[in-house]
Amino acid sequence: MADKYTKKHDGIGDAEDKWKDAIVEKEFQPAKAKMELSYRQLENELSMIAGMEEANAKRKAEIEAEMVKVKKAVEA
Repeated sequence: MADKYTKKHDGIGDAEDKWKDAIVEKEFQPAKAKMELSYRQLENELSMIAGMEEANAKRKAEIEAEMVKVKKAVEA
């Protein structure tokens, strides 16, 4: 079965982008699956996630700084 998306509630307000706040229900049925894994694989995955968190924190700071600059430009 393919995923099914159903709009439940409209966004609030009169803004042009209120559609971004609309609530959508996602219905899905994952297939039964089996996988094999080891403790070492999980350890490696955890290590990769820690590395991604550091990279994400740096990128988040860059984006927030750019958002401030964009807001200043819009308000000027």
